[in-house]
Amino acid sequence: MKIIDFKQKGNVVRFYLGADDLENWWGDDWNDCPYECNAEEVYDQFVTGYKDIAFDFDDIVYEPCEGEFNSPYTKEDMVKRKIPCICVLKKEHQTDDGWGYSGFKDIVGNANVVKYYFGDKMEP
Repeated sequence: MKIIDFKQKGNVVRFYLGADDLENWWGDDWNDCPYECNAEEVYDQFVTGYKDIAFDFDDIVYEPCEGEFNSPYTKEDMVKRKIPCICVLKKEHQTDDGWGYSGFKDIVGNANVVKYYFGDKMEP
């Protein structure tokens, strides 16, 4: 299976999974930005499973809209793998006890960040 959508609540992320051979998937307004105000969840017909991951309490878990008033991203950008849907910076790789990170743009380029992209393989 592969990641086709996500929903974040704090440090818990639900990844929506689709079949490995799925080539096209979408939801309402996936071509509109900012995605966080417009895009709905992926249509049910594409979902074949879920994976919930609870990251450690002190990890920084950001989606692309974190730190933005209106992000410049769409869910279509995520489908095209232009940006990851989730970035995780583990505590051991943080500086300043995590206080120096105010948004997605602050961590996305960090070599130690774990990035999750639409299309990445994941087991339910």
